[in-house]
Amino acid sequence: MKAGSNLERVLASGEFAVTGELGPPKNSDPEVVRKKARILRGNVDAVNITDCQTAIVRMSSIGAGLIAQAEGVEPVIQMTCRDRNRIGMQSDLLAASAMGLKNLLCLTGDHQKFGNHPGSKGVFDMDSIQLLGMVSTMRDEKKFQCGEEIKGEAPKYFLGAAANPFAYPFEFRAVRLGKKVRAGADFIQTQIIYNVEKFAKFMEMCRDMGLDKKVAILAGVTPPKSLGMARYMKKFVPGMDVTDEVIDRMKGAKDKQEEGINICVDIINQVREIDGVAGVHVMAIEWEEAVAEICERAGLLPRPTFEDSVVVETVTPPVRETVIVKEEKPAAGADAIGAGEEILAKAKEEAASIIAAARAEADSLKTQAASGPEIEIAGEKFAGVESDAGEHEMNEKERLMALESMKLGLDALKKAYGLNDDQFEALMKFAGAEAILQKEPLTGSADTVSGSGTPEPVAVDKPVTATATPADSITQQELEAQAEEDVTAKEKAEAQAKAEEEAKAKKAAEEKAKAEAKAKAEAEAKAKVEAEAKAKAEAEAKARKAAKEKARAEKEANEKAAEQAKKEDAEKASRDEPVAQSVSGGLEAPKLKTEETPFSERATKVPPTSYKQDYSGTIREVVLGNGDTAVTVGGAEVLPFHLFEGNQPHKPLIAMEVQDIVPDNWPATLTKYFDDVMDNPVAWARKCVNEYKADALNIYLIGTDPNGENRPSADAAKDAAAIIDAVDVPIIVWGCGNNEKDTETLRDVTSLINDKKVCLAPLEDANYRAIGATAMAFGHPMVAASPIDVNLAKQLNILLENLGVPLDTVLMDPSIGALGYGIEYTYSVMERIRIAALTQKDEKLQVPIICNLGREVWKTKEVGLASDDLLGDQERRGIMMEAMTASCMMMAGGEVLIMRHPKAINMTKSLIDGLIA
Repeated sequence: MKAGSNLERVLASGEFAVTGELGPPKNSDPEVVRKKARILRGNVDAVNITDCQTAIVRMSSIGAGLIAQAEGVEPVIQMTCRDRNRIGMQSDLLAASAMGLKNLLCLTGDHQKFGNHPGSKGVFDMDSIQLLGMVSTMRDEKKFQCGEEIKGEAPKYFLGAAANPFAYPFEFRAVRLGKKVRAGADFIQTQIIYNVEKFAKFMEMCRDMGLDKKVAILAGVTPPKSLGMARYMKKFVPGMDVTDEVIDRMKGAKDKQEEGINICVDIINQVREIDGVAGVHVMAIEWEEAVAEICERAGLLPRPTFEDSVVVETVTPPVRETVIVKEEKPAAGADAIGAGEEILAKAKEEAASIIAAARAEADSLKTQAASGPEIEIAGEKFAGVESDAGEHEMNEKERLMALESMKLGLDALKKAYGLNDDQFEALMKFAGAEAILQKEPLTGSADTVSGSGTPEPVAVDKPVTATATPADSITQQELEAQAEEDVTAKEKAEAQAKAEEEAKAKKAAEEKAKAEAKAKAEAEAKAKVEAEAKAKAEAEAKARKAAKEKARAEKEANEKAAEQAKKEDAEKASRDEPVAQSVSGGLEAPKLKTEETPFSERATKVPPTSYKQDYSGTIREVVLGNGDTAVTVGGAEVLPFHLFEGNQPHKPLIAMEVQDIVPDNWPATLTKYFDDVMDNPVAWARKCVNEYKADALNIYLIGTDPNGENRPSADAAKDAAAIIDAVDVPIIVWGCGNNEKDTETLRDVTSLINDKKVCLAPLEDANYRAIGATAMAFGHPMVAASPIDVNLAKQLNILLENLGVPLDTVLMDPSIGALGYGIEYTYSVMERIRIAALTQKDEKLQVPIICNLGREVWKTKEVGLASDDLLGDQERRGIMMEAMTASCMMMAGGEVLIMRHPKAINMTKSLIDGLIA
């Protein structure tokens, strides 16, 4: 046994297993889960606890599973890859196993855009196959996903996975199931089965691969509760194959619920006869009461039980151990003295043991301090002093803890033995522990480091004052008077000589100045004459120059006036020509400034190998349209707009949408541009081309939808043919999405347009043969549309090629989401397609990508909300959402974009021109 669960035991015994399904509530009320569990208990072997099914927030699968387990129902918890990364998954799985949960169903999960939080971030760190491999490795090899060993008990799970026998491509469903079995699946629960014949073929493929011997396959069944439910599953639930027989039975039944149960029982009896089916998975969410009736009528009750079934383990928290000190009352009477002495002796013994332990702890602290390294400071060595600044603080804390422990022990003794304060004080003195434990730990103080010696004062020499010896005062005075007279006479002679010299110099200077003044006057007179002559010459030259410049200016003015007149005439002629009219209504988008210097010149300091990647593939070129107006898309050799790495020969093409009926779900901010033509598809198309300058058109034949107006295919085809005759741009004809109706409509279109070429869309797994053959016969390009999955997109291209369709006539529509509605998931899938085509030589993916984004953007709730201060202008909001979605799609690899708003289209064209330049 891998996990020992009840479900595993039932399947191992060979019994026909039955599992049910329980949807947790969108609140925290446990009674909802308990009530459903009680209804299912005894009727099934285990119950799936869904994990936020359809991406709607609900009570967690693990939490609800524990509640159901407490009610006696074995849960099969589910885990999706949408909401957790591999760290969170492994953490939750460890906890769930620890709490006794033993069954696990591994799912990729519904995309979040289908739930009540469409703007949330999907994780998808791995898919269901990788999740199975991770959990089986944890269980069997005791290793986490990173390779680290699980030390201790590993989680034990009986592992399950889901399979859809009816998804496209049908031929590969068993192969995909085999991948899940190899990854570690122990049991499989299938999608709801109504087409038993097709399911039998699926089981035949499983048996051919030997999968029925390796895994237990449980067939999924659901009682249709109403005719509306059956119709909804048939038309709108992907991967469901509800037969017309089921619809007819529900339609003709008086009691719809009773007939739904009968249908479910009949399907159980049929699949039970198919080799390899090990059980059924009864899905009656929010109708759990029907499960007992279904199992009873199908002969599936009572369910098998096992004597050695493992009792559900309950995790019990550890009980804290409580130490009780028993109080002993002192004896009375004559025996009190002896009893008191005996008690005191016991107290002394226990106190001595407590104090001995405390002393040993103190000694260990002292030993640790003494055993530290020796440190030499100022020539002295100190043993036991650690360099770590926190060591003494740590020792002090340990000492205080030991002291506190001893005090608590002694207080307990005091109470236990009924000692009074005097006895207790005597006991403390006996111990002598207080003096030991209150010693301060050895620390290196500042005094120890610096030493206790005081430096001797330095002696300072006192100043020495010298005493002068007096001389004879009279002799000194005579000498000073004589010296003063000599100085006076000398100064007088020097002054006289200086005055004579100054007079002579003054006379010479005056004569020199007079001569210089005369020469200066003569020079000034000469310069004045020369300046007047020069000024006169310059004035004459300036006059001649001014006259010349005036003549040239007049000539240039005349030429400029003539040129302006010519320009105005040209503009007037341009305004008079309707076809050359500029885009109306202020819808122009500014031209983006382009970088004229090549990237290689701007990155001369960076080697090309640092920013260039070698590509091994090229996107095929597809021609749309006819004659001179035909447009080629594709041909890229590099990732979108990586012109510094290689060649992208063609710009992305934008097609403007025209519908065959007046749309009832477009906001007024969009319809105001087409109000005058929306009731006439031909006039609508002409306005798009002539007024809004559409480069291509997409004719959306939504009126043919059987769930809508259900227009006859012939009428819609005539409208499309009239548009094709009226305008001369490439045209895409897009059906309503109903495979049967689209096949009829597109065939009618091709029969009316003679030799004109249009692109037919969409070709899906259910109609690719019929439409593909028609398109190939008349040479029309086509759109291969698939759910948003790399492998499914590739598989449809393979099928078309097997049919004989050349891939250079195929555009690929991988399905997209609008801004805020799964665009990041769309981007990642498209980017993976483009990288595989360019770098992995995947020829089946080397086709241009078309993105029908206008339809996705203009159905979001944000474009319909009125203008307010928070969200801003309504029309601007819608324009920006469509333009930003288009930008993202181009960066991910979109070559053809289908859009609606003229302003958003012009903004996107401006971006394309700026990037491609």
